[in-house]
Amino acid sequence: MAPPVGERPDDGGLDLDPDLGLDLGPVDDAAGGPGGAPGPDDPVRAIMSRPVLSVPGRASLRQVATELARAGIGAVLVADADQPVGIMTERDVVRALAEGADPDAVWAADVMTPRALFAAPDDVISSVAELMRIAEVRHVPVRDGERIVGIVSLRDILDAFML
Repeated sequence: MAPPVGERPDDGGLDLDPDLGLDLGPVDDAAGGPGGAPGPDDPVRAIMSRPVLSVPGRASLRQVATELARAGIGAVLVADADQPVGIMTERDVVRALAEGADPDAVWAADVMTPRALFAAPDDVISSVAELMRIAEVRHVPVRDGERIVGIVSLRDILDAFML
C-alpha cells in the first residue's frame, strides 16, 4: 500500500532514470527484411526502443501518466534502488483510475505488474510476438543478462510483420 500522503516526499517532480541498467553500447541493428527493414525472423534487438524510462515506486499515478504522455510512450519500468521491480503501462493507470484510485495518493508500486516478462536481444521477433500473445501483454522489456537494454511494444512487433 502507498504510504500516507503526509509521509510522501515532496520532491517537486519525478526522479526519472532514463539510464536504468542500460547498456547502450553498439547494437547490430542489421535486419533481413526488404530494404533492410526488420522482419519476423530478425532478432528483437532490431526493433527494440532505447533508452527505457523508469520511475520510482513512489511515483504517483498522476506523475506516471504525465511522464507517459510527455515521452509519448505506453510503458515505464518501475525501479527500486536502480533495479527494475516491475512494469507500469498506460492501461494500468487507466484501470486504477476507473476503479476509483486517487491519482495523487496511489503509487506506481501499488499498480505495477511486479513480474514482467523479458525477452533477450537475440530472441526472434516472431517468438517474442507469440510470448506477448500468450501472456496478453503489450510491452516486453529486453534484458541482456541482468541489464535492461530496451523495450518492445506490440506496435514494434506489428511493424516487423507489415513488410
